Amino acid sequence: MLEQVREWELAPGELQRLVVPVAEADPVAWLHVNPWAERSYWSDRDQRLEIGGIGQAVCLSASTSAEYPQLLERAHALASAADAGLLCAFAFDEAPGRDHWHGFPAAVALLPAIELRREHRQLQLAVNLYAESAAEFVRHKTRLIELLGRLQAPPACISAEQSAGVQVLLRRDELDYAACKAHILAILDEIEAGGIHKAVLARQVELQLAEELPAFATLARWQRISPGSFSFAIEYAGRLFMGCSPERLFRREGQEVLTESLAGTVRRGDTLEEDRSLEAALRNDAKLVREHDWVTRYIEGELTPWVTRTEAPAQAGVLKLDRIQHRHLPIRATLKEGVGDLELLQALHPTPAVCGFPRREAHELIARHERVQRGWYSGAIGVIAPRVSELAVAIRSVLVAGDRAWCYSGVGIVEGSDPEVEWQELEAKIESFLAAVKG
Repeated sequence: MLEQVREWELAPGELQRLVVPVAEADPVAWLHVNPWAERSYWSDRDQRLEIGGIGQAVCLSASTSAEYPQLLERAHALASAADAGLLCAFAFDEAPGRDHWHGFPAAVALLPAIELRREHRQLQLAVNLYAESAAEFVRHKTRLIELLGRLQAPPACISAEQSAGVQVLLRRDELDYAACKAHILAILDEIEAGGIHKAVLARQVELQLAEELPAFATLARWQRISPGSFSFAIEYAGRLFMGCSPERLFRREGQEVLTESLAGTVRRGDTLEEDRSLEAALRNDAKLVREHDWVTRYIEGELTPWVTRTEAPAQAGVLKLDRIQHRHLPIRATLKEGVGDLELLQALHPTPAVCGFPRREAHELIARHERVQRGWYSGAIGVIAPRVSELAVAIRSVLVAGDRAWCYSGVGIVEGSDPEVEWQELEAKIESFLAAVKG
């Protein structure tokens, strides 16, 4: 592969790509042992597609949502040329980052320089080179050759020594219980006044660790704790955003789209009997049913202008995770001719599960009550391509910088919300990551 790359010549504006099959290996372990450039990762929750990326052959960015159409158009063109999707991330508030998120744009779409990709149960190693000028070609080719020269072979898994946990020295809660309760009561007053049915309050927890966090070893533990989740990581601006999300924003295959309504939360039980009792409460509690119905109604309403049909089960099911369980309803639809990822993103993001309902009023309320910027937390993340695209809602996620990590969690506030119960839910939603950090 290295010798073939050495022979590549300038092809301005054309993607050069080389793909070879490789023996079975673990892409997360491969990223763990190859920290030579920006790393990226995606795995859908059905294990149909898994991508580990090193370096960036292409990195498109947008500063505002007004630039999303151009970003998606270029991403689709490059994905078509590569016959492989681009990894994408979109911020919650469609704005560039500040504070801990400084340097992060409102959106990115990237194609790794080197990919370890598992699709249709086949594992392949791919290299990508894209340049529009002679100077850019020399720079990118030189960097790609350097990375290939340093590349470590994909190990079968992360060793026990490599996966040892890290001690948490200090925890700083941006929002304590008293402040959280005050915010929740203020939101409930606004709900009672009318005009808004639900608002999602998020908080940030900063961890000071005893040493630099081995991010991909931690992600591997997090995956084991959170089976059935979307897993993702993007290294950008010297920091790494990663998570294990239970929630799909949408999956589009041609003109067929699958999305879901996910809302209403209770914890898991310590025993099977307690777990079933909590599940019964999740199914029947009027407040939780109402919260979930609003999310469902919103999604179906937002899809209506863009689809020819919509179908969903008559009753919601339950999605069980390691620490919590949610009400869950899959929704299928057929898109009208000419409708694609841009319209779906605009219609569904941000969802009522991370913002509220109605969306504009909830977003304004969040801006008044939250003291930190969410950045890419509760945004959208996944893979975009002309034929198949899939985005997850970027929850159950953290931002990592060396020996510091910023954890995020949120709760939906509706009529009948109890501040103490909501506080416990905020804590439950970061417990999986804390367990993964500590090993």
